[in-house]
Amino acid sequence: MVHTVESAWNLYKELKLPSLRKPRTDIQVWEMHIAPYLGAKELGSVKSIDVLLLRKKAEAKGLSPQSVHHVLGLLRRILRRAIQWEVYPGPLPIFDMPRVNNDRTRFLTREESVILLAELKHRSELWHDLSLFALSTGLRSGEIFNLLPEHINLSAKTVAIVDTKSDNRVVPLNSAAQAIAETYLARNTGSYLFTTIHGNKIQFAGKLYRRAVEACGLNNGIRDRRQRVVFHTLRHTFASWLVQGGTFLAVVSRLLGHSDKKMTMRYSHLAPLQGREAVMYLESYMQNPLRSIKKKKILYMVTS
Repeated sequence: MVHTVESAWNLYKELKLPSLRKPRTDIQVWEMHIAPYLGAKELGSVKSIDVLLLRKKAEAKGLSPQSVHHVLGLLRRILRRAIQWEVYPGPLPIFDMPRVNNDRTRFLTREESVILLAELKHRSELWHDLSLFALSTGLRSGEIFNLLPEHINLSAKTVAIVDTKSDNRVVPLNSAAQAIAETYLARNTGSYLFTTIHGNKIQFAGKLYRRAVEACGLNNGIRDRRQRVVFHTLRHTFASWLVQGGTFLAVVSRLLGHSDKKMTMRYSHLAPLQGREAVMYLESYMQNPLRSIKKKKILYMVTS
């Protein structure tokens, strides 16, 4: 029988956790932040005040707003599933979630990218190639690590992104990305396009990438974690360079696979001239017909 929050968690762990991409994260959140305070509590007695107190305890530990959000989010998922599975009648308590602003705006300069790629080349051919591929395509890390050989179309020079957090899309490959794809297709043994040296799936950008960033001093003196260079910074760099080069935001949005165009608008400040050029074009467009009409009037006066 499901009587306590812990028993609801055990049911969630058995039925739902195996289908998640990172189950270990939920297990750690449960063990460290929820179980000690609410594990033994009767399921039907969990009130909104308990959720608020759990949030206060998490914040008192110095957890970031995002981490606190994860703690409360897991508890909410457990209770929702318990209601869905009809082992807990509800109602669901009120969850006052912290506001999270994780927008990363940092992107690499051309010089920084050269330095980082050279350092990665010295340390690992694989991570140099992964980083250059990310910088050339704007793909998320998970999208790159999930690529299969059949997602690459060498003749069309494209990569297909499927089963991702947004709609499926096709991204063109520039010469650098094309060369990397060709190399790893030739080495492929039937598994993912990019794998570890042991042939295993790559799960995340690990210590080697972080140490290369540290060696380049790219995060020296930076305390705001949103401004720190991480693997995701390569995606931001891809978008930022395109916008600075005059690529329209709508095109950048499609390449990035943004489901919400507001996400792409964070790059709009990098192309202030696009707005001015658009307005100047409108002025020119409006004046040309007026000039044409004026010429017609002069011609009429001369010939009449």
